[in-house]
Amino acid sequence: MTRSGIAQAALLLALAALGAWAAGASAQRVLVGTWNAANFGSTSDVQSRAEVVGKFDVLALQEVLSEHAMRNLIVELEMQSALQTGSRRHWNYLLSPAVGSGGFQERYAFVYCTDRVSLVAEGPQGLYPEAAEGDFVREPFFATFRAGLFDFTLVTVHIIWGNASAQRTTECQRLVSVWNWVQALDPVENDVILLGDFNRDRPTHSAFAPLRALGISALLTARGTRTTLGAKNSGGYWYDNLWTDLQYTRSEWTGDVGVGIPGDNTYGCPCSEARRGVSDHCPAWAVFSTLADDDPPDP
Repeated sequence: MTRSGIAQAALLLALAALGAWAAGASAQRVLVGTWNAANFGSTSDVQSRAEVVGKFDVLALQEVLSEHAMRNLIVELEMQSALQTGSRRHWNYLLSPAVGSGGFQERYAFVYCTDRVSLVAEGPQGLYPEAAEGDFVREPFFATFRAGLFDFTLVTVHIIWGNASAQRTTECQRLVSVWNWVQALDPVENDVILLGDFNRDRPTHSAFAPLRALGISALLTARGTRTTLGAKNSGGYWYDNLWTDLQYTRSEWTGDVGVGIPGDNTYGCPCSEARRGVSDHCPAWAVFSTLADDDPPDP
């Protein structure tokens, strides 16, 4: 073999090793996010949404209007992954029943890359059964997933918007009952993550006082954070977040958290690209280790 051939072979081996290292590093972490996908229906722009969703391992979606939209999204996700990497990633979703009142109803969805995350069918899953009818205009939806050794229950919410801010505050205050109810379904599984569109600005708002009193912490805490866009791509509010009990998830949460897409400013928030990219919300996300699970073993 010539010197140039040896050098080329060495370079290929080095690139292969680098690729294997990167794949291994990726397998050690799971990117969990939440995104209000803004009236995502069967005729909506699926390509732009897939460009966002495809960057995550598991993503809670709000404002899904039809199952047909989700089927279109899965097809587009797999097509984009094959075109971009030459290796098709496989995707699936879990869709809630319709929630809401009046003339507008929506669904929640968890969309996840099955190469990275699996749905735990025997784990807690379903809509939260309200203690009294009308406690929530849109009842929270939850399901349990596993990535590596890390198993976790996601609870997603879309708090009422409404004209009265007091109604939004009341729904947020009732989330402590949702947390306790989901936690009680499996006392051994302590890695519960509450995420979604809370429609209350800042995690220090009094609406979240019951959660904070229980020891539940917001992961997105940087001062000045905005997860929504104003009418002219300025202003905006801090409506989206992820909450968990760090007493149990501190060893799994890597400390990485943010808005938009990690390492990609295209959908950073606020920016005009995000509004053109179909939603006035940006994803909020956190990264967790998949190498260990600190929950006690089943008896």
